[in-house]
Formats: sequence, structure tokens, C-alpha cells
Amino acid sequence: MKRLFHLSTVPTQLQWFEDDWENITDYINKNNMDGIELGLTADYDISKIPPNIVEGVHLSFYPMWLDFWNDNLGKVIDILGSKEAVCDYYGSCDKQTIIDSYALQYQRAKQIGAKYMVFHISHVLIEDSFTFSYNYSDEDVIKASIELINEVFKEEDGPLLLFENLWWPGLTYLNPDLTKYLMEQVHYPNKGYLLDISHLILTNPKIGTELQAFNYIEKVIGDLGDMKHSIKGIHLNKTLPKYYMQRDHSYTLEKYKTAKDKYTKNKILKNHIKEMDGHKPFDHEIAQKIISLINPEFCVYETSPTSRHELSYFIKKQNIALGIQL
Repeated sequence: MKRLFHLSTVPTQLQWFEDDWENITDYINKNNMDGIELGLTADYDISKIPPNIVEGVHLSFYPMWLDFWNDNLGKVIDILGSKEAVCDYYGSCDKQTIIDSYALQYQRAKQIGAKYMVFHISHVLIEDSFTFSYNYSDEDVIKASIELINEVFKEEDGPLLLFENLWWPGLTYLNPDLTKYLMEQVHYPNKGYLLDISHLILTNPKIGTELQAFNYIEKVIGDLGDMKHSIKGIHLNKTLPKYYMQRDHSYTLEKYKTAKDKYTKNKILKNHIKEMDGHKPFDHEIAQKIISLINPEFCVYETSPTSRHELSYFIKKQNIALGIQL
């Protein structure tokens, strides 16, 4: 199993390493890791990236895309406020822009030698992220995702394409039949699943301890049967949602809806998501049982540090939890 940490080419994170890939290489070795999973921004010069460092590329994600994909432009305009806002959000007002974006990311992933790519199978509207009430189903999102994926990934030879779960409608792993259907209907042959630990935990808002989290994960994965062998990667992080997800969020939603400016709205939304999915390190020894249960090829320390020092601290905490001695 290769142990990786997540890094993005956004300027904030690259500045931790003076935008110097030799520093990043030294950091990987110093922390006893095998490489990185890269969040690769569209405008980053990939010629800077040395070979054999990037094991995986995390493809971008449009949280609200289902109506746009289904040519329901009127609904998207109602959500975002204007046609100009829609074009700005997606890059244009033609859904071909989504296909083109992923096709470019696919080519760039191959150019840097990535072994795998991560693709979210999910969709959520902003208000629904507060109410947890949806007018679209897992099946709706999975069928649209299959259409999109089959438009983008048409070549027969490329990196592993790993489908990641979220707690919103789409791939959650809670429906084995739909999980299998996704794999069967995608034409791209080199494919599998990626299990984000926190995202799976968030499908059960009653979880308040690490043991409860493990027992739940064990049950869900057991229900998948042989499909569990197609889980090639894990995003290792932790959340215990009991004390936040079971609240009434109507007040926070009202604050979001009545906020006067975009900055305030974004801050309220980001804080809400962070309370659920904070990308905290899994610092409990039961993490070892999760790894043994899945036996993945890639274990990614996907956390949300605010500095290089905090990144080191998070890596150390998860290494200790997994019984890895430096």
C-alpha cells in the first residue's frame, strides 16, 4: 500500500514549499511518504513537476451540475441569479464546457504520469446541503455521471479512474445495486472505487465515536460483497457528525439566504460544510482496522492543514494511528 498526502497547486499551498518541487520531494521523503495526490489547477505549469512524485490527480468537482447537464438552464439561472453568473460558474453556458474541462484534466494527468484519477459522483444544491432534503436521487446523479464519464474518458489506456463517494446524492456505497451499476455502465476499462472515510461516516449522522464509525464502515463494506475488491484507494480522514448534523440548520440557512454579499454567503456555506467534513486527521488506532478491512493500493492522507507545520503534524498523527514509526 502506498501512503500519500494530498497537495494542491493553489498558490497558498505551494508557498509552503517556495513553489520548489525539490523541497516537496525532500518533504515526502522526510515524512516517510510515497508521494502525493495532487489537486491540479487548470493553469499550473506541469513542466515544473518532476516524474514519480504524483501518484494520483484529484479531478475538479462541480457540486451543482445536474440541472446544467440536463439542459435545464432556467433552473440554474434561478439558483445562481443570472445567465452571466451561470456562464461564470461553469466556464460557459454550454454543457460541453464540462466535458472539455475534464478532457483537459485527463490529458494533464497522463502527462504527469499519474497512476490514478479521482472523480466525484455527487450533486447537491446549496439549500439542500442545509436541509438534507433532495428532489433528485442517487440514481439520477449516477446515470448523469455515467453519461458525462463516457463522453470524456474514451481512450482505452490511461490511469485508473476512481469514483469517490460523498454523503449527498450520488455514489454513497449504501446501495450495492447502484454501486455495481455505475461500474458496469462506465465504458472506460481501467476503473475502480475510492472510499472517502469521512464522506461515508457522514451518511450516518448518529455516529459519535471512532468505534461506531468503524462498525458502520464494516457493515456498509460487507454489504458490497465482492465489489469491495474494486476499492483501490482510501481518503483517510475523520469526522464524528453526531453533534452537528442532527441540529436544525434552518437558522443558518436563513442567514445564508439573507446575506447581503457573495463573500458572506460563501463564508457561511464553507463553515457549514467544514463543520461536517473538516478533513481532520484520523488519529485513533482503529484506523488500522479500517485499512485492513479495505486493503487499498493507495491510502491518501486527505486533510485540511493551514500551514506546512500543520500538514506535518497531521501526517504524524495519522502515521502514529496506523502504527508507522519514523
